[in-house]
Amino acid sequence: MKKRFFILLSSLIIVLNFIILTAHANVPIQPVDAVYKQGIYQINSSDINSYNLQYQFLNPDKNSAIIVLDQNADIVYKNINCNRKCNAGTITNKNTIVLITDGEVALYFTKE
Repeated sequence: MKKRFFILLSSLIIVLNFIILTAHANVPIQPVDAVYKQGIYQINSSDINSYNLQYQFLNPDKNSAIIVLDQNADIVYKNINCNRKCNAGTITNKNTIVLITDGEVALYFTKE
């Protein structure tokens, strides 16, 4: 009986974690040069311009990653631990930027 209860409780906790902790880019950002923390970002949907995205991880002692997804959630660009200014390519309001870091990341947007 205790084993079933433990399995049921564990399953419930796992399912609730997926429901509660699923991250969505529901707060769009303006394409301005700024420092960002870990999160999922998307350019405001009313902005129809395209931008060249450059970035730099500001904490070289911490592992960091950037992933750019297209509108179908396919990976367009990914990189880890780039401690200089790196180019992530062209993005629009249909792309999603995923930052995975314990530190900070500087994002630079240049209008094309």
